[in-house]
Amino acid sequence: MSDLRRPTHLVTPAYEDNGLFRSPVRRVTVGLVPQAHRNNRQDLVVRGFLPDGAVIEVVFAGRRNAQAVSIEKRLRALLFHARANIPGWRAEGLDTVQLPLRVEGVWRSRFTRDAWGCETRHYQLIAARWAMFDEAGVAHLFGEAPVHLAPPRPVQIDG
Repeated sequence: MSDLRRPTHLVTPAYEDNGLFRSPVRRVTVGLVPQAHRNNRQDLVVRGFLPDGAVIEVVFAGRRNAQAVSIEKRLRALLFHARANIPGWRAEGLDTVQLPLRVEGVWRSRFTRDAWGCETRHYQLIAARWAMFDEAGVAHLFGEAPVHLAPPRPVQIDG
């Protein structure tokens, strides 16, 4: 099977964002839990919960992936803290260890098929920008607005 992907040196921010952000960007509050993996494109995929308890995956894809390393570090630190400071802590309590995040992104649904052939819909939030709060409550912003939605840059006129 041939690789149909464009060579990385030809992937511009506009090309990448046109593929990722095909619907309107939404603001979503989510609690990320320390369950993460990398997909076949090496994007970071983290399990999370919406305020109503719905389970989703948040995907940090493309060039935003490099900035998501801070999320991985914070999730590891939260997990270490929970294991060290909660007596009798078990892995079943993983869902209670959450990193609150405000995410601007788009929704995408995926279907997975089980052993009996039944399909289940799963929701993913593709992150464009996100705010993470430190221990002092200060928000740190990461990511960037999709290129086709970003405000135009001012034109500099010489002369």
